[in-house]
Amino acid sequence: MNYINSVTELLELSERLPSDDWCGGWFYRGQADSSWELVPKAYREPHLSNFEFKYKMWIKQASRFQELNFQNEFECMAIAQHHGFPTKFLDWSSNILVAAFFACSGELNKDAKLTAYFPTWYVNEPEMKKFIDYDDVVAYQPPPIADRIRAQLGNFTYHPSSDSVIKNSIFPPTKKDTLHEWIIPRESKSIILKSLDRIGINFKYIYPDIDGLSKHFCLMDEVNSTCQK
Repeated sequence: MNYINSVTELLELSERLPSDDWCGGWFYRGQADSSWELVPKAYREPHLSNFEFKYKMWIKQASRFQELNFQNEFECMAIAQHHGFPTKFLDWSSNILVAAFFACSGELNKDAKLTAYFPTWYVNEPEMKKFIDYDDVVAYQPPPIADRIRAQLGNFTYHPSSDSVIKNSIFPPTKKDTLHEWIIPRESKSIILKSLDRIGINFKYIYPDIDGLSKHFCLMDEVNSTCQK
């Protein structure tokens, strides 16, 4: 397993594995604990049971809010995901720095993991497709339907069942791996967070609302406290 210890290394990595938030390329995901698997929240405890029923109830009750404005079922699940509902989507970003921020901003006492994934199967024409059309992991790039999705350059992978897992493969045109992982050591988290904050990648940017502003101040208190130890 390779390691990342600085924003400079992240930028160098993005040059080797470039992303494009409109037409594909590499997706990035940061996880605050390196032991966590690439599993959507709907397949994690305590959310394992009655997904379809709970999701229908969520849609019904969320319809009173203006944020629930969607054109197809993929957009609807994207909104649910970004507002914390445990869906069958897994979050990714086209911005490696955003992914690194998520990797470093939690569990400051644990090693984090950064993953780069090159999807080879996408949801095309989502207005014509349904979830039942897919029986394995598929990538979805949503339009900027929510402020958080727009700010995070958010992408998703859809996992139709708990058996639908992301695995490394060889992409025939390039003959290269489609999955890479790096460890961000716990001692590098605060250093990276401070560097990211200097270039505007922080909770204020990730969550462009008053909640994000408050989370920013809380996190920086934690970071400064860690640096002083």
